[in-house]
Amino acid sequence: MFKSLAFFALILGMSSSSLAATITSVTDNGPVGKYEKLEVVYDLGKIYKNPFDSAQIDVTVEFKSPTGVLHSVKGFIYQDYERTGDFSQQTLTPKGGLVWKARFTSNEEGAWSYVIKAKDASGTSSAPTKSFVVNPSANKGFVRVSTNDPEYFAFDNGDAYFPLGENMGWSSGGRTFQYDKWVGTLSENGGNFIRVWQAGWHTEYEWAYSYPATTLLPGNYMDRLKEAWELDYILDLCAKKNVHVMLCLLNHGKFSSTTNPNWKDNPYNKQANPKGGFMNKPEELWTSEKAKMYIQRNWRYLVARYAHNTSLQSWELFNEMEWIDNYSASVTESAKFHQEMGDYLKATDPYKHLVTTSYAHALKWPADVWNSGMQFTQEHNYGGLDMAQVAAGLVEGMRSKCPGKPAFVGEMGIGDGGENKLDPTGIFIHGTNWGSLTAKAAGGGFPWWWDSYVEPLNLYYRWKGIAAFVAGEDLDRRGYKPVAFTVFTPQMTDLSFSPGNSAWGVKAAENQFNLSPDGSITPSESNLTGFVYSKAKAEFRNPPTFHVEMPKAGKFQVKLNTVSSWGTNNLTILVDGKFTAVNNSLAKANGVYVAEVPAGPHDISVDSTGQDWVQVAAYSISNYVGALSCEVLNGKDRVLGRVQSRAFTYGNPKLTPVSGATLKLGGLSKNGAWMIEWWDTEKGLKTGIGKLKANLGGASITLPAVTTDLAFKIYPAEN
Repeated sequence: MFKSLAFFALILGMSSSSLAATITSVTDNGPVGKYEKLEVVYDLGKIYKNPFDSAQIDVTVEFKSPTGVLHSVKGFIYQDYERTGDFSQQTLTPKGGLVWKARFTSNEEGAWSYVIKAKDASGTSSAPTKSFVVNPSANKGFVRVSTNDPEYFAFDNGDAYFPLGENMGWSSGGRTFQYDKWVGTLSENGGNFIRVWQAGWHTEYEWAYSYPATTLLPGNYMDRLKEAWELDYILDLCAKKNVHVMLCLLNHGKFSSTTNPNWKDNPYNKQANPKGGFMNKPEELWTSEKAKMYIQRNWRYLVARYAHNTSLQSWELFNEMEWIDNYSASVTESAKFHQEMGDYLKATDPYKHLVTTSYAHALKWPADVWNSGMQFTQEHNYGGLDMAQVAAGLVEGMRSKCPGKPAFVGEMGIGDGGENKLDPTGIFIHGTNWGSLTAKAAGGGFPWWWDSYVEPLNLYYRWKGIAAFVAGEDLDRRGYKPVAFTVFTPQMTDLSFSPGNSAWGVKAAENQFNLSPDGSITPSESNLTGFVYSKAKAEFRNPPTFHVEMPKAGKFQVKLNTVSSWGTNNLTILVDGKFTAVNNSLAKANGVYVAEVPAGPHDISVDSTGQDWVQVAAYSISNYVGALSCEVLNGKDRVLGRVQSRAFTYGNPKLTPVSGATLKLGGLSKNGAWMIEWWDTEKGLKTGIGKLKANLGGASITLPAVTTDLAFKIYPAEN
């Protein structure tokens, strides 16, 4: 009899362990505001070997709106932590035990209901239906491509969104405490955007620095729930500060053995992770079904845990994908990868966050990847002088490559970490933001070096002026076009311009450029590459010739950035086909080379006559143009513009006021009385207001003295 009872108990135990999950202890934080987080906490009554594998356990929470619309989100396992420390050092201590959660953001006010369903190998179970109430809130919703103008962003509530901010890729010892300082100060100065990496040394949870026999990776993130908590903290912090995050999911180093390489620590790498690794070479990523399966598992958890947060602006699939080994042979495969994986995100994400990606030099590569479902584009750039002009050229290049999509400069710098010495007051940040705005970029340009440049030099004030200027502007409802207005000045100055494409290995789209006395360049500098190649690089060689009309004798200057380390490299400047003083001259990094040019019309050619290439930072012609330039957004009944001293660059700290200039307006949408507001570009304050009268769509106005730059808004007087 006792043996029979023991056997019966054994059967009961086996039956209990084979039952489907039992959903109990369901609680939530309702009521909540519209577009605010509802968090549901519950228990499943079972332990799963890998709770991140949907084949073992798949929890779905179905929500029903007041109008009967059904929404569903996935459940996820969670570990809470207690945070202690400061800006220099953070400590996280587990708080409580593991729990199951689901998060949901509602888009309707009123009475909602939800039901939790769990499916595992033993079957399906569900919990009783629960209800909650959604109240009005000030939250604007998620970021979308504007339905009014597809080159801009807008929120769900219809308000325009113009991203202004910087990269904040990762933190060091202070971890989330550092984000407290960075995000808080940026927000205080009007910033509303950051870019964060899911890097292995940061918040990536499919990662480890060593892979012992006990490793759970790939595909089981139980050992990295601390990093997952940190991403929660960052996104929640940004939500409180009205800052939005572009989350980069795959940084290039994870799959590179040459450029910022982290391949040796990748859990997919057989050599790094003998137990669970399955890839021999980084470039297998593009076609490996197993890699895509694990990445999708990773992203499924990301979506379940974080997608509810309206502070999440977009998913960025890759950072600078061309640094992955042998990328030039994988362009087609990478486009297919982006299409498949981007489609997976769109299908999995119930909130349909925007999806994008990035190259180090997007203008170098064909548009295949951008046409594979990417919803906005970006270019990265390091180098140039007048960064407003550089940003405008980059945006124009991306708009030409991928028309009808938002575009901005996702990374921006003027050197390889030398900004602290070259530009300690952040003039390049200022120029990048304002040049992006008037070029009709979808956002400002976003500088790198957040922790070693912006923070230690306290340059956050560089966002204050432009943030105040665009606040409340309905950018996507005016049909804006980027144009130039003419400024007549009694003073003449140098015309300086930088190549619009800084990528190595690109043949210039054009080699003949007309430099007009008004400062315009035709075709634009976006067609001009920074690299000038010698005959040894025939496949890239297309040296430029500039056609000028010199009002008087002057100087043509070439300022170099870098020079090839292979062989001896030389530079030659020809005027009308004749050699100048710069004749096969030895080229040196950061060197400046000057040729005399007589008055009158001339053709000036620049050539690399050594063994490889030279990289040009900027060209200039002395006393060739008026001292001021003006770029504007011209739209229906509104103009947003900026007048800039051409001398206002980070490379020229000595500035003198330009007085007595006249601004000629053109293409105004109606005749009659208009108002003009003047704005301080740094402080973001309105400094004056005046009247003007438009006739035949045009008008002229005398400018106040301009030392650096001056912004303005023009609108009909009756408005």
